[in-house]
Amino acid sequence: MFIYIIIALLVTLLAISYPRFDRDSKSLAYCLAFVGLFVFVGFRGANVDLDYRDVYIYFSNKVPDARYMFRDFPGFLNHLPPPELSFCVLVSLIKTFTLNVVPYVVFIYAFFSVMLKLKALRQLTQDEVFGFAVLVWFSNLFFLQEMTQMRAGLAASIFLLAIPSILEQNLKRYVLLILLATVIHRSAFIALPLYFLGTRSINFKFWVIAVIAVFVMAKMRIDMLSIILDYNVPILHHKLVIYQKIQGWTKFEVNLFNVIIILQFLAACVLYWKREVVLPRCPHLYFLIKVCMISVMAYYFFVRIPVFAFRLSDFLGCVTIILYPMLYYVLKPKEMGQLLVVGIAWCTMLLNLFHNNLMKPYYMCFFD
Repeated sequence: MFIYIIIALLVTLLAISYPRFDRDSKSLAYCLAFVGLFVFVGFRGANVDLDYRDVYIYFSNKVPDARYMFRDFPGFLNHLPPPELSFCVLVSLIKTFTLNVVPYVVFIYAFFSVMLKLKALRQLTQDEVFGFAVLVWFSNLFFLQEMTQMRAGLAASIFLLAIPSILEQNLKRYVLLILLATVIHRSAFIALPLYFLGTRSINFKFWVIAVIAVFVMAKMRIDMLSIILDYNVPILHHKLVIYQKIQGWTKFEVNLFNVIIILQFLAACVLYWKREVVLPRCPHLYFLIKVCMISVMAYYFFVRIPVFAFRLSDFLGCVTIILYPMLYYVLKPKEMGQLLVVGIAWCTMLLNLFHNNLMKPYYMCFFD
């Protein structure tokens, strides 16, 4: 686990130093961050994360090669495993020149996911907190998405890139980006109606009451999931059925008092309380808070299917990469704000590494 700590230290130094850099130094730091994180993700070994072997190698072996795809495309579609068509086509094309498919798939997803995520962070944050956004990302969702659920990681990157379109009221661009994200990972479809949440105002009491209501229903084991399954909602129904089967195998249980989820809720409350300070530096604040609250509600709403609850909440929770660094503006002097954000990031990372065991010891794919 030593390598994860080293990278976190380097990113922490970047976060603290980045605002003091001149323009050229910032560009260099940005490029180094991209290259470093991309290489770290794109060249990881097969036993580093939880999905590499059990998901990507398993499903890649079930995808026919490109010759079958070009010869009989309808038949090709009928023989595909559950992952999205974009993934299956990519695997099929790579199979034309090698049977060792997954390292190339990981390389491609890592390149675009890291590149687009960094671009989104740069668009959505100011120089003061850009480095802290990278640190918050690395401490949690980097492990969950870029290192594990790589399709969801790329889809979340595209979703973050789409957020400025809401402030600009550019519905066409937003829809196109979300549809692209949905092609990468079906869960991104849920972001399509989020455009209409808007960025101009928020009824915060409503959102707090909604979160509490969903939590109480989860605590009382009120079954809302069966209603959704009865209506056969497109895309969502298919994913729920798959995750129900997974739940039947794993028997995993949800902790209603999950620290990460509670932290999301508390951070949203604090940022709303200090909105006069934060809003001038983050015009998307109200939208981010709303999505953060929906992420918390998704966790409790789908409590009967924990894996789906976690993954949907994680996808929507990508907005925390922007929200948590905004806590920098809440405390004075600025060193206290920096300490707060760095403390949240490091505590989250250590929790993920040593309690949740998200990552195994790191090594590069050349040693597989």
